[in-house]
Amino acid sequence: MKSAMACWGLALLAWPGGGAAQVPSSLAESAAQVQIRTELRLERRLLALDLLSYSEARARDQRAQEGVTEVLGRLDQALAGDAVALGTLESLQNDLDAARAAARISEERLAAQLSHIQERLQRIGVMEAESGVPARIGDPVTGRWRVTIFPQKLAATFDLRLNGTVVSGSYQVPGGSAGSFRGTYAGGRLRLERIDASGGFDSVWEAAVGNGRITGNWKSNELATGQPTRGDWTAVKEGEP
Repeated sequence: MKSAMACWGLALLAWPGGGAAQVPSSLAESAAQVQIRTELRLERRLLALDLLSYSEARARDQRAQEGVTEVLGRLDQALAGDAVALGTLESLQNDLDAARAAARISEERLAAQLSHIQERLQRIGVMEAESGVPARIGDPVTGRWRVTIFPQKLAATFDLRLNGTVVSGSYQVPGGSAGSFRGTYAGGRLRLERIDASGGFDSVWEAAVGNGRITGNWKSNELATGQPTRGDWTAVKEGEP
């Protein structure tokens, strides 16, 4: 009897798929996907913290730029008089050098934060593909966006449309300018050329896009307008908190 049971047990082990040690591949794949989804949720939470850090870095950068403007104003005032003391001029020059150094540091930190956000968005995109779950936003660009433009602190509305990698759209600054956009979107990065309705192509806008938010910088083509020629911008898609 014992011999027969032993033979039966050996037959079970020899049978294809037999034995407790063998795990179906579908279960292993499911466990891997669960792990990826867990990591994906963590990455999305970390992205929210990254965006908060960007806002803080942007505020510091704005204060540093204002510091440069303030020193330049004092320098202009001193040189506008009939006479200026050498000691005063040297002191103002030192203040200007220090303010510009602080502004350079803040700009570098802001750029590093933007790069960090871009890398985070790329990881999220890879994880979404590997998890077997479609991205929460299949088209992260198309829609209406509530925009804030720095350093002027202007509010604006952007309407953007994505077709493949080509972006088109329009913008409106309440009580101000209006026009259209042309650009591209690839690898989580958005690049727009702004065409003002009266002035034509006037600036380039670049940013990282993800989770219903945009963070980036802009640069004007017009260098002699008396207005800021570069800055940052943030946007939230309508419907997002």
